[in-house]
Amino acid sequence: MKNTSVSLYNTNLIDFTKEKLFFGAGKNSQRFDVLKYPFLDKSNDTQQGFDWKHDEIPLGKDSKDYKTAASTPQKWVVDVTFQKLTFLDSVQGRGPVLIFGQIATLPELENVINVWQYFEGNKHSRTYTEILRSLYIEPDKMFDSAFEIEELQSIAKKISSVYEKTYQSVIEYVYKTQRNIEYTEEDLHELKKDLIRCLFEINALEGVRFYSSFAAIWAMEKSEGLFPGCSENLQFICRDENEHLALTQNLLKYLRKNEDEEFIEAYEEIKEELEKRYYEIYFEELDWIDFLFKEGSYIGMNDEILKNYLNYLIIRRMKSLGINPTKDKLGGRYVIKNPLPWVDRYINMDKNEKLPQEEKILNYITGGIDQDVNEKEDVENIINKYI
Repeated sequence: MKNTSVSLYNTNLIDFTKEKLFFGAGKNSQRFDVLKYPFLDKSNDTQQGFDWKHDEIPLGKDSKDYKTAASTPQKWVVDVTFQKLTFLDSVQGRGPVLIFGQIATLPELENVINVWQYFEGNKHSRTYTEILRSLYIEPDKMFDSAFEIEELQSIAKKISSVYEKTYQSVIEYVYKTQRNIEYTEEDLHELKKDLIRCLFEINALEGVRFYSSFAAIWAMEKSEGLFPGCSENLQFICRDENEHLALTQNLLKYLRKNEDEEFIEAYEEIKEELEKRYYEIYFEELDWIDFLFKEGSYIGMNDEILKNYLNYLIIRRMKSLGINPTKDKLGGRYVIKNPLPWVDRYINMDKNEKLPQEEKILNYITGGIDQDVNEKEDVENIINKYI
């Protein structure tokens, strides 16, 4: 099999309206006058419109709250939450370009991958560092001690193993095709399955794994006015993750449904495996919530409330991917009504009116999107509603 999709510039004229997302004729002019998938270019614009600085939210009160007002359970939740978030965005701050960027062949996909990774690393990870610097006298110890938390390392290994396997498969593809070493159709078929697995893992990371952390911190701000700066920073980050969630849902939709993408067979072969993995992620996060509240609960949040919210989210996320979760496979819990409706105020930050004289406005553009894509709706129409 001969493939030139890893070239940095293919000098032949390419009709990108007939090209594939991955493994097409290759890259050449970064042109955006003709687009096969306009939603990718719109996502690029939306993300750039969300631009904000990692250090622009005042954290003085948060520092005081941690030292003088927060309870032991609240301090524990803050500690391990930002350790977990740092790991999640560190993985996602590398994965998109290293894995998908090398094999993307549509200009609009290549560019949205670049801006996606930019936000994960340059915005989210740097924000977590800024928060840790503000809350702790020795923030380096918080970074270092994360590697001693068995519960966090367990999650880290399970997530990173999917990324690593896909990354190695992509590297092998690039190496062999660049050196004209035989790379068979069977090899490519296996790589496609790895890419789908990785997209599913990212979808769960963006749409599920962050949310127990977000809600746990927001509950402190809502109930007792604690950690307002951290809460606002997480609103910005959540807004970005919602956009990234919709991006993965879109990509998975087109890969598993569009024949010209040539991924349908690969998807069908591992469909049951993917469903099983989503259930595994659910139980991994339930275990994390037990760990999160090992020191006790606080006003407005406890482990049972957060588990119900996680269950509510996982059902919606799985349905958005064409999976119908069952109560028995979810351990007997099946929550269809949002147990934390107030969280929506934090998630839908751009829809909440704020008076400039009451609060500094840091949103440079409206635009957020619905993080729950329904299979019955056309995904592009959903995005267009908010842009």
